[in-house]
Amino acid sequence: MVVAGGLCIALSFAFGIEAFKEPGTLAAALMQIGGGSAFALMVPVLAGYIAFSIADRPGLTPGLIGGMLAVSTGSGFIGGIIAGFLAGYMAKLISSKLKLPQSMEALKPILIIPLISSLVVGLAMIYLIGKPVAGILEGLT
Repeated sequence: MVVAGGLCIALSFAFGIEAFKEPGTLAAALMQIGGGSAFALMVPVLAGYIAFSIADRPGLTPGLIGGMLAVSTGSGFIGGIIAGFLAGYMAKLISSKLKLPQSMEALKPILIIPLISSLVVGLAMIYLIGKPVAGILEGLT
């Protein structure tokens, strides 16, 4: 993702350093693919796969959601890392502590764990983590 996005941006510069500012051109399209789309996915994918490495598939969705919220709250890369760890360990905790009847056990990894983890991570990112981390990042720049 980083390599493909960076190469698309570099290719857009091949048409001129500011050629991407002209709407409708190939340079503008390459910049949108690289800078607008590929790089926009970096934090959510990082958070998602941190959570995936901790809790396997049930952690992926809450990690991706936490990463998107990290971007939208301004907490960026650091917020994405926090969201990934929170999502992974929350999904792992729910998986180990939640006991269901055998007839509902199949719903646990595909519905119950991702839903509860996403709610916890989402609310934590919006109300607890996002603004303070964004403030710290603002203070550092």
